[in-house]
Amino acid sequence: MALRQPPGFGISALTVGVTLSLAGNFTLFFWVSILTQTRVAEHWQASRFIGQEVTSPSSSRRLLAVRVEDLLTLASRFVGAERAELSFQRFARRHGQDFSPKHQADGQWIAHTERLLAGVLGASSTRAVVKAALEGRDMQVDDVVRIVGEASEVLQFNRALLQGAIENITQGISVVDQSLRLVAWNHRYLELFEYPDGLVYIGRPIADIIRYNAERGLCGPGDPDTHVAKRLYWMRQGRAHTSERLFPNGRVVELIGNPMPGGGFVMSFSDITAYREAERALKDANEGLEQRVSERTQELSQLNQALIEAKSTAEAANQSKTRFLAAVSHDLMQPLNAARLFSAALAHQQNGLPKETQELVQHLDSSLRSAEDLITDLLDISRLEGGRITPERNAFPLATLFDTLGTEFTALAREQGIDLRVHGSKLRVDSDMRLLRRVLQNFLTNAFRYAKGRVVLGVRRQGKSLRLEVWDRGPGIPQDKLKVIFEEFKRLDSHQTRAEKGLGLGLAIADGLCHVLEHPLEVRSWLGKGSVFSVTVPIARQTSQPRKPNGLGETQHSALTGTQVLCIDNEDSILIGMNSLLTRWGCQVWTARDRQDCENLLAEDIRPQLVLVDYHLDGGQTGTDLMAWLRARLGEPVPGVVISADARPELVAAIHASGLDFLAKPVKPAALRALMSRHLTLR
Repeated sequence: MALRQPPGFGISALTVGVTLSLAGNFTLFFWVSILTQTRVAEHWQASRFIGQEVTSPSSSRRLLAVRVEDLLTLASRFVGAERAELSFQRFARRHGQDFSPKHQADGQWIAHTERLLAGVLGASSTRAVVKAALEGRDMQVDDVVRIVGEASEVLQFNRALLQGAIENITQGISVVDQSLRLVAWNHRYLELFEYPDGLVYIGRPIADIIRYNAERGLCGPGDPDTHVAKRLYWMRQGRAHTSERLFPNGRVVELIGNPMPGGGFVMSFSDITAYREAERALKDANEGLEQRVSERTQELSQLNQALIEAKSTAEAANQSKTRFLAAVSHDLMQPLNAARLFSAALAHQQNGLPKETQELVQHLDSSLRSAEDLITDLLDISRLEGGRITPERNAFPLATLFDTLGTEFTALAREQGIDLRVHGSKLRVDSDMRLLRRVLQNFLTNAFRYAKGRVVLGVRRQGKSLRLEVWDRGPGIPQDKLKVIFEEFKRLDSHQTRAEKGLGLGLAIADGLCHVLEHPLEVRSWLGKGSVFSVTVPIARQTSQPRKPNGLGETQHSALTGTQVLCIDNEDSILIGMNSLLTRWGCQVWTARDRQDCENLLAEDIRPQLVLVDYHLDGGQTGTDLMAWLRARLGEPVPGVVISADARPELVAAIHASGLDFLAKPVKPAALRALMSRHLTLR
């Protein structure tokens, strides 16, 4: 619509339109300026365009509306955009906030901005800059001069601080800028490389320093230009590297180079001569130690070898001793067996002999028993040391064992004037009857040797076990000797109360057998009152009582008169003794040395009812082989008893497996008579 010209004024419509438009714009600008605040970013942008002071009376200054991005813009002008933004992001994370530049800035954000700028401008200058920005005014010339002066002081302080820090570092330090020129170093760096005065200064190309070192041989062998080019290449590429240099004076320097973020390179130089010398000394010491260890190891190996050889020698000697004892004992048993047979024959007819002769026969028999005990002890020790005793444990009535021991020792007790009391038990025990009997025999023999008066063989129950005890009224044993008495060939001098015989092996054998049987052995003693030896045996589960077996203590009264007996042995003396003894028992006896003699007897139509045969015969023959041939020749299982001094468990088991009985030499007449009677009764 076109404007009309007002009547009477003479002003054109265009002039009126322009005037009204200006008036409206001015009114709008006035009220917007009054009702809104200028942002800091807008104020800084306006100052760039108009390039002049924008001042306002101090009385009318008001703080502008401040956002986080305004403070970020302010900080970026002095410390750089990247550093400012990184600092603001860290501040937001530290306070659990999201970094949102559009948000209104509070006092914490303003304080953080001041701290960030204080490191560059100083505290007072920072406060002036921030205050001016917040009030929306530009800095005056005096403020700018003051800020620049304070910033220069801060820069000088920081530089002095940095120089003081690197001067107090024990390593040498050198810093080059991105143009590869020296900008900083410390005195230690100059000392390490022994630079002359005037060589090192700010702005000197690092290539000159490298060349100087290369020409002195500090960079190693090679062309100096090559060394310079190689090191400059590393710096330009910004590669971290570590190396060591050996100086002509013997000093070892470690070099570590690292690039700086804004370009340039920092190098550290450490004198590690002492470290390398210590390392070399340690290496020499280790080598020496290894040598000594090697020598010591060789010595120990030689010593171990010597010990092994000594052990082997000792074991061989022990085996030789064991074999020697077994062989000697076996050879001794042969004549001793014959002597026992002769003695038994004399004893059988001693009623018709003079009294003096009867006493001689008794002494002879006693001496033979003692010799038999000594040889038996030697054999037992030999088998214990050789580990050739294997227990065969089973359940048996304890009364059987006690009856046997009572019968065996009653006659001896009567001879020595000892009151022997036996108190048994109806319980059954789990053990090896033969070995347990040997243990108790040794206890009783020891008690008879030293006791005066009464000896008691008894039983005490302890839970699921029985403690078998032998009490005596002997002189007693000192407490410090209670272990010594179980050592081989050890006898206490104080106990030599009578002319007893023995080697001091009885208790050692008892101790060894208890170990084999796993039965605890115990001894208690009171000086002047006596001693008690005991062995603890487990009680067997009670079952129905079997028929009482025939033992060594049983007396057979079966008449042997007229019994036809064949005796086979390679020793004439044993054959003579056996013939004499059996003849006095009423037996009809034939003797033979080998199979040929047996063949001759059979040719005469001799039919023995019982055969007594030695195990080891001439020509490598054995008693079991001869019995097998004889049974086949007769066509019937004639009963036989193998008699030998070789009582190895495996041999005895093999003899029993052949259907034969076994008796150990020297033969006890009572045991032989009982065994023969049992065989004839069974027939």
